[in-house]
Amino acid sequence: MTITANGHAKYSAYGSDIVCASFSTLLTHTINNCANVSVSDKNGTLTAIFLNADRIENKILLDAFKNTVSQLASQYGDYIKITF
Repeated sequence: MTITANGHAKYSAYGSDIVCASFSTLLTHTINNCANVSVSDKNGTLTAIFLNADRIENKILLDAFKNTVSQLASQYGDYIKITF
């Protein structure tokens, strides 16, 4: 599984944007707590490749990430776009 993130939500000013902060915190939490993740940050695009996405611990975290990001997008759809 690969997660790619870029841009700014533009819900509020940089540094006080709750949508951007929520997504960033969720993504950082997922990356930091999954095993075997390759991360690169090039030109403002973060790419996280989860090499063991089927491992039960990773699957639980990745499913939670997907569910929470979906909820975030349903509440703030004008400011965050997701594709699965």
